Amino acid sequence: MTAVTIPGLDWLYQAIAYALHWLSSLVGGNYGVAIILLTIVMRIIILPLSIKQTKSMIAMQKLQPQLKEIQKKYKDDREKMGQEMMKLYKENKVSPLGGCLPLLLQLPILFAMFEVLNSLSNPKSDYFAILFPGQRPPATKAAISSWVASAPQLQFLGMNITYTGQKLWTSGDYVQVVTLVVLTVATGYVSAKMMTVDPRQSKMMAIMPLMMGIFAWILPAGVTIYFITTNLFTMVQQYVQLEHEGFYDEKLAGLRKLGDDAKLYQRLYLKFMETGTTAMVAVRLREKPKVKSRKQASGPGSKASGTGSTSEPKAQQATSQAKKPAQTKAKAASTAKSDKPQATGSKKTKSAKAGQNQGKAQKYPAKKKSTKK
Repeated sequence: MTAVTIPGLDWLYQAIAYALHWLSSLVGGNYGVAIILLTIVMRIIILPLSIKQTKSMIAMQKLQPQLKEIQKKYKDDREKMGQEMMKLYKENKVSPLGGCLPLLLQLPILFAMFEVLNSLSNPKSDYFAILFPGQRPPATKAAISSWVASAPQLQFLGMNITYTGQKLWTSGDYVQVVTLVVLTVATGYVSAKMMTVDPRQSKMMAIMPLMMGIFAWILPAGVTIYFITTNLFTMVQQYVQLEHEGFYDEKLAGLRKLGDDAKLYQRLYLKFMETGTTAMVAVRLREKPKVKSRKQASGPGSKASGTGSTSEPKAQQATSQAKKPAQTKAKAASTAKSDKPQATGSKKTKSAKAGQNQGKAQKYPAKKKSTKK
């Protein structure tokens, strides 16, 4: 592997070489375990930069809907589009380069790690004496190859960490090679997927992990171990930070609304995320989210179903629906009762009029015609 040496940073390279040798002395001289420990230490040192980078990416994700509207509105005017996008960044105090700057600052550390790891199998390197103090470097190529193959410090999980994936494969270490490639691709994909909500960006993010899988084939296993450890640490760091910011709350609420219609992987993902949220709340890294239960989110009383009210339980709704026919019958009965007196009164009125007419007839009887001639 050809490393990149940056002029003026020899002190950084030497510091990493001394740190790697010291960590290896703590674990029995095994440089495979020392690489994992050194990667974790380095990630802790640059953790403030990583947190700043994640915050910038979160802010950019929140602005994606507005950025899409600007791009759609000014698709024919590139200059106006750029002005509106810069205006949006300024109003929300977001820098589009905020996520790139911490990454650029990490490059010297990355190059130094490569150079030091390369020195493990290169006795002619300036850092070989630091990594193997008192060790006399082999003189010939054959002696170097023999020493590298038999050095116990370079063995990790049954493989030589200075061998590339291709060389490990030809040596018969098939399981180790497949494990390294799969872990590199999987951890790289998950760490990239955690920060994306746009499906189109997710497809683009899948390209980089595949490239890293190719690197796991052509780079020494020690470098691949560094990549895998970095990805795992990044996953944990991003999850804690994103969960603290409530980044997943909206997505999880959408999965709860699906209820029984959710697919198996969605239910498993929801269960896993809810467990993580509970753990975060337990250690007081975030407040308890105010969310509805699955039954409330998917039941007939929810807003999603469009029937009933969100505050009325199902039992109360059923009771109110059962009362409606009884109330209707009661209204009909009251209406009938109110109509009966009117009907009775009309009959009484008719009979009273008939009696008056009879009285008049008796008081003033009709005159009889006389029979006399």
